[in-house]
Amino acid sequence: MAEVQLSGCRLRVATYNVHDCVGRDGVYAPDRIAAIVADLRADLVALQEITLNHAGDVVALLERTTAMHAIDGTLFERGVGRYGNLLLSRKPVMARALHDLSFFGREPRGLIRTTVAANGTVYVALATHLGLSRRERRQQIQKIVAHLPNEDLPVILMGDFNIWEGLSALRPLTDLGFIATRTRSYPTWWRPFLPLDRILARKAGRILASWHQGGRLARIASDHFPVVADIVLPRPKEATQNI
Repeated sequence: MAEVQLSGCRLRVATYNVHDCVGRDGVYAPDRIAAIVADLRADLVALQEITLNHAGDVVALLERTTAMHAIDGTLFERGVGRYGNLLLSRKPVMARALHDLSFFGREPRGLIRTTVAANGTVYVALATHLGLSRRERRQQIQKIVAHLPNEDLPVILMGDFNIWEGLSALRPLTDLGFIATRTRSYPTWWRPFLPLDRILARKAGRILASWHQGGRLARIASDHFPVVADIVLPRPKEATQNI
C-alpha cells in the first residue's frame, strides 16, 4: 500500500439532464446548454440525454465554451448521432472507463468512471443515468457498487437516478458511506418537486451546499434544472494505487 499525500480540496460539481438539447420551446440549441453549463463554474459536470454529434460536434462546442475536458459516454447510435452521457472535467483525468449498466429489454444505460487529480487530491468521479423501472434501477445500483474503487479513495457519483421514492432506493450506496443531495430539480415548467438528479459523495468531508440552478434560460433549455453541489474532500492518511 503506497501512501499518497492528499490535501483538502473544495470542488463544485453538477449534474444536468439536458433533454437532448431540445428546450421546452421545441428548439434544438446545444449552444444554450453550453452557456448554462459554463455559467455553473463547476469542476465536474455530468450530462445525460445528449446526442454528441447531431448537427455538428456538440462535444467540441461544450469543451470550447466551458474550457473543460469531455469524457465520451456514448451508449448507442440513434440515427442522428451518438447518444448517451458525457462527463466534463476541468482537470485532465488520470484514467477512464465505461461500464455497461443495461437491463434486458430496456434502453441501454452506462456508467462513466474516471480518476481525477486536483490540487493534490485524487478522487474517483462517476456519471450515470439510471432506468425508469424500480427493478431496473435496483440492478443498476448493484452494478455501480461493484465498480466502486477501494474504500480509501473519495468518490463522487452524479447523474439522473430517476428515483422519486426517497433515499431508501439508494441504501446500497448510503450503507457504504455515501451522502446524497436531496435538491428538487424536475420539472422546469412548474416549481420543481422531484429530486431525480442527485450528487452523492463518499469520504467527502461534507457537502457544503446543494441547489438547482434556476433562471429564465435554464427554465426553457430542458425539462430538468441542473443540480449543483459544493463539496469538500478530506485529507485521508493514505490511499492505494489500485485506482
